[in-house]
Amino acid sequence: MPGADCHLAPGFEGVGDAFAANFAAGLDVGACFAVVRDGRLVVDLWGGHADEARTRPIDRDTLINIWSVSKGVTATCIALLVEQGKLDYEEKVARYWPEFGANGKDQVTLAQLMSHQAGVPGVRDAITIDDYYAHDRLARLLAEEKPFFEPGSTWGYHTLSLGTLADEVIRRVDGRTAALFLKEEIAARFDLDVHMGVSDADATRLSDMIAPASQAAGDPAPVLNEAAARAAMANPALDAAWANTLPWQKAGLPAGGVSANARGLAQLYGMLANGGSFDGIQFLSPATISAATRERVSGVDQCLGNYRRYGAGYELSSQNRMGRNPNAFGHAGWGGSMAFADPDEKLGIAFVVNQMRTGEPNAIDRRLARLLAALYDAPAFTASEPRSP
Repeated sequence: MPGADCHLAPGFEGVGDAFAANFAAGLDVGACFAVVRDGRLVVDLWGGHADEARTRPIDRDTLINIWSVSKGVTATCIALLVEQGKLDYEEKVARYWPEFGANGKDQVTLAQLMSHQAGVPGVRDAITIDDYYAHDRLARLLAEEKPFFEPGSTWGYHTLSLGTLADEVIRRVDGRTAALFLKEEIAARFDLDVHMGVSDADATRLSDMIAPASQAAGDPAPVLNEAAARAAMANPALDAAWANTLPWQKAGLPAGGVSANARGLAQLYGMLANGGSFDGIQFLSPATISAATRERVSGVDQCLGNYRRYGAGYELSSQNRMGRNPNAFGHAGWGGSMAFADPDEKLGIAFVVNQMRTGEPNAIDRRLARLLAALYDAPAFTASEPRSP
């Protein structure tokens, strides 16, 4: 059930009912859902428990691991560096990171890298999750790696490697890690409760993650490139239990280890949905947002067999997985979390859960589907004038 002091602006009461219905149906243990509209927080819901034993209630400030929703946060860091003139989506990655050009990757652009077209969803050398935490050795291996498919010819989901690749690019042009860049340039500036690695104090606010009954999709698609799939998913084998360990929480991997609540993510995407403006501050220009969210690739993933559309790090709406607006962009996360911008309606939307669920990989999570139906049917929403794209 929703927390006692949750916030619902007038006309959005049905969203609270939908949030409660997910708990009543036994679909959630702990969750939060938030919506920012025209820069204003109109929905901020949280409820349930932060542990499987249901001894710790979720509160307003609870943080939850958001898995690959992290990729949209990292894409925003890259976009800000483009805005600052330190990066260019059409420039070769090797300009910023010369070692990356080895073994036929010299023509890979930043946009291709961020849209999973670089051909390095992992490495062939045996590695552990500790290599991801440590960063440097893995960045070197990725730079030296021979692509698993011809760069730019198709795409394959860079499950965790995308974070290492983007982080190294950020370090090369800015000098800070992706985590420090996010903290100083975005999170602290706009007071967003979004963390790429938690402090000791913030670690006390973390929810446990509850693994799904099966870590495999309910109806997995055929894999098109088995070697790429192994690199992306099995070296090391993905494990939902990582999220409950201090090394994972402290590392805050840019592709899967960000911790946040729905309010912080909705505020971030609310800025993106509002043309990059927040409270009179122009955070990103519309031109940069357009370049970041322009479709760079679409089709079937070589590693997972799923159909997706991608901009430069942002997943683009397809098959109604981000609701009714085909222009929406953001990113989904393993187990059901999702955060995205609906630029046509000036909405930032985020759903963050600790009870991970798997289902048909090309379908919207049914908990989120219920919430979005209530949101877009809300009297406060439907009574307003239609907006132009």
